[in-house]
Amino acid sequence: MKTIVEVAVGLPVSRTFHYLIPEHMRGSFQVGMRVLVPFKGRKVTGFAIDFLDRPPEGIEEKLREVEDLLDEAPLIEPKMLRFYRWISDYYLYPLGEVIKTGLPPGLHLKSELILSLTAAGFDSLHQGNLGPAAEKVLREIARCGKISLKGILKTFPNFPSRSQLFSMKRKGLLHMEASLEGKEVKPKLERIVRYQESESVPPISKKESGILKWIEERKEISYSELNKRFKSPSKCLRSLQEKRLISIIPREVCRNHSVQSELNPYPKPELTSDQEKVLGEILRGIDSKRYAPFLIHGVTGSGKTEVYLRAIEAVLRQGREAIILVPEISLTPQLLSRFKDRFEENLVLLHSGLGRGERYDQWRKIWRGEAKIALGTRSAIFAPFKNVGIIIVDEEHDPAYKQEEKLKYHARDIAVVRVKEAEATLLLGSATPSLESFYNAEKGKFRLLALPERIEGKSLPKVEVVDMRGEQGLLSEKLKAALRKNIEEKRQSLLFLNRRGFANFILCPECGFTFKCPNCSVTLTYHMRDRTLQCHYCDYRIKAPGDCPKCEGHRLRGMGVGTERLEHEIKDLFPGKEIGRMDRDTTTKRQSHQQILKGLQSGKTDILVGTQMIVKGHDFPNVTFVGVISADASLHFPDFRSGERTFQLLTQAAGRAGRGEAAGEVVIQTLNPDHYSIVRAKDHDFDGFYREEIGFRRSLGYPPFFRFINFRLTGNSEKGTKTLAEEMGRIGQSLLKRGFEKGIELLGPSTAPFVRMKGKFRIQMIAKGVNSRLLHQFAEELAKRMEGQMKGRGIHLDIDVDPIFLL
Repeated sequence: MKTIVEVAVGLPVSRTFHYLIPEHMRGSFQVGMRVLVPFKGRKVTGFAIDFLDRPPEGIEEKLREVEDLLDEAPLIEPKMLRFYRWISDYYLYPLGEVIKTGLPPGLHLKSELILSLTAAGFDSLHQGNLGPAAEKVLREIARCGKISLKGILKTFPNFPSRSQLFSMKRKGLLHMEASLEGKEVKPKLERIVRYQESESVPPISKKESGILKWIEERKEISYSELNKRFKSPSKCLRSLQEKRLISIIPREVCRNHSVQSELNPYPKPELTSDQEKVLGEILRGIDSKRYAPFLIHGVTGSGKTEVYLRAIEAVLRQGREAIILVPEISLTPQLLSRFKDRFEENLVLLHSGLGRGERYDQWRKIWRGEAKIALGTRSAIFAPFKNVGIIIVDEEHDPAYKQEEKLKYHARDIAVVRVKEAEATLLLGSATPSLESFYNAEKGKFRLLALPERIEGKSLPKVEVVDMRGEQGLLSEKLKAALRKNIEEKRQSLLFLNRRGFANFILCPECGFTFKCPNCSVTLTYHMRDRTLQCHYCDYRIKAPGDCPKCEGHRLRGMGVGTERLEHEIKDLFPGKEIGRMDRDTTTKRQSHQQILKGLQSGKTDILVGTQMIVKGHDFPNVTFVGVISADASLHFPDFRSGERTFQLLTQAAGRAGRGEAAGEVVIQTLNPDHYSIVRAKDHDFDGFYREEIGFRRSLGYPPFFRFINFRLTGNSEKGTKTLAEEMGRIGQSLLKRGFEKGIELLGPSTAPFVRMKGKFRIQMIAKGVNSRLLHQFAEELAKRMEGQMKGRGIHLDIDVDPIFLL
């Protein structure tokens, strides 16, 4: 029996640690279980990833014992652990944090450090022999009595640092104690009342007899159902239990209130000849039981979803499992209705809109083998299936598949890795494939399948572009006329504007003052509903003042437009009509996405205004008009993919129109009517756009011809972050001279597009090259050298690896 366990702790530390297994735990330990271990004065959750007879050579840590074993069976099976290790290695991110990302919330316990003043600390305060900053901190701790280390660092972001607080502890001014935090999610149990056969029934009351007869008819019933049927049944149930006429047992129940869809499913249709051809190719891949990657390029409304459903049916017949990824929570209600209709209870839903308990229960259904299909947003790629047969990435081009915080993974890319490991089938589907995926298909890495026409011979919508340089106001006359005509014909319309709020910012015309976020390098957006100014990055908000705080002028003016203002204008233009809005502000409540889409499906909503949530994948036959208010919003973003994003959004928006009996119409408003992204979207010309864009990428040295890795430093101090960035640049240049100079070019360090975000200053350096392996070696070496430089400076290095083109 091995006595040492290697543990990946769920914290941002780059290596794993080793602990002794207490004798009483040795027979129970397995790889993949959670453990509670001591770590730097506190207790944290870790994951057992290996067992050893002795510590590896060179490990000088003093081995401490595991505090507790948190599981009776492994949460992570070997295949998933290999997947997590690959992600950790590729994205240069701590293994414990990767595993934590893959598990549902509520499975991670850790202790936090609680600070209080010692007698010496109180004496120093009274004697006044502290510096002003230290005195301020100690006074706050004295006022609170006890406060967490995290709390004091949040209250005073610039002073003290963590190391300064530990210095105060060493001087005897502070006392620190560990306290376990984090509420672990547990299975929900419900009491079940079960009828028990008996040869003779002892004397029972009339009420007891009525209850017993009711239970006998049903054999077993939940306690909550009995409570609804009989008034105060507890006493009678106790009596019946004592007489051994019933038994009461606990049973785990699934919390799934948010996993129901009220939208109507579609009947199973006949396949078109194009669909049959595509499905035939996919079925051959499924039957091979080998790695089979496909890219389905199908125009909007060509029936990709039905192909997905038929492919899943084939995988289930083999006894294997399926994962379906969608980019937005807003897409899940309509897909859920179709999947539920086809697969009933064999399906679970995984996304961040579920409550903690619901998400935990859905995850457990997969883990216990009670469900074979997982539908969800990017985190569903971590569904703990043991025998995956297919992974489907719908709208594979969508940037929402990239996680931008903490572990910066791309769900589409790691889906490729998971499918390859499982020897399974991969379906990437889109009307506007990403350039990287289409390029991979051209190079033979993916098999390209085409659905070039809409089902039932329906035509793509007619698209008109309006040059807003000759128009007055927010809405062009052409767009207003199209809306009016649609309402008269009792049809529905979508209006797309990819910016929420009422006004982009508030300006004082007398002195030029604008309200800026104190934590981010952006102006505050005005929201009329609650009269607030909000930051859409850190959620900072203040009440909107009536006068300018700088010059006290009275003529504050809202500049720019968001979905809230657009909604107001449409309501004024069409009084008495049902106008809906779908953006992040209107979808914060549970099931709000579903309720908004239900209004559209039922015909109650005449016009739905919204951000990109409304233009992705929805299929409502009575929507015949789509208006794009400003096609320029994404065009000038500081990103080499801005032209591609604009083309994709416009094509996807246009694709919502004319999916029923009536033909569709689209109006795109823009100040750049001759831009190739807009012209190609107008003509539904993906091939033309691809040829033009790929030419630009090749000549400028952008992906997919070159790889990028972004090294971003974030810190509280602008000066400290800049100094460390300069050091990072020097280290990078020195590495180039030591074997990397032929394959890598460094850009920067320079400030990030938003120099300050959520109170942190951001400076970045980009490594660019063709050879991905060489780039990765460079990144590993740079990260290793920067680790020592960052110690104790309160600055963090984020490494962002651009999408994978290897596989």
